[in-house]
Amino acid sequence: MLQTYEGTLNNGQITWNHPNDIPRKAKVLITILEEEKEVEKKTKPSLQFRGALKHLSQEQKDQNNQELQNLRDEWERAI
Repeated sequence: MLQTYEGTLNNGQITWNHPNDIPRKAKVLITILEEEKEVEKKTKPSLQFRGALKHLSQEQKDQNNQELQNLRDEWERAI
């Protein structure tokens, strides 16, 4: 019976995602799915939207700030 196990190949060494499931001895065929790319340094989520609301009027900004404050107040309110 064929079984599939997932892992990562790094410099000729396989690191299995679930090593306890791997048989101690078995004939294998290795298929390389895709080359893993190094994780890019991501920006903080709060910085991704910097300037996204700059087109709003002051009245709209004030209204948004009031809505956010209402949410904060509800969150901090004792239940």
